[in-house]
Amino acid sequence: MRVAADGYIDISDGRRVRTPGFHDHRVDPVPEGEAIAFLLSHSFRGHRRLARPLSLQERKRIRLALWADSVQERMSLVDRVWRAVTERIDFTVASNEPQLVQVVRYGSWAYPIYLDGDATRVIPNGGMPLAEVDPELVFELDQERKTA
Repeated sequence: MRVAADGYIDISDGRRVRTPGFHDHRVDPVPEGEAIAFLLSHSFRGHRRLARPLSLQERKRIRLALWADSVQERMSLVDRVWRAVTERIDFTVASNEPQLVQVVRYGSWAYPIYLDGDATRVIPNGGMPLAEVDPELVFELDQERKTA
């Protein structure tokens, strides 16, 4: 299959025509640690917390989000993954300061998830070393993966 510079598919050759999209099985998944770091580097509308680790298909979507040409396409893919691995939580207390909901641990890094206004985000951005975190609130993605 050949795709011309203007985006049209040349169907004059006899091979099977396949349209582009995230259903392509030839995309390699992002390594799990990198996928988690990329996912948690974004802020999301609504109040949610992580409920399970990323699957292979979700890590492939993260790879496609890394390659996305537009911000809209990237955020669409990332938002789909975020909604698939998180669960909604009820949060009614209005506060000017962010409220800690969960600390996600992967390897030697911890990602504290806060409810900040009407969004969910990791503070500080990029996570922090695990030694600096209170172990009571830790949600371990490593253990979930090993027992599953």
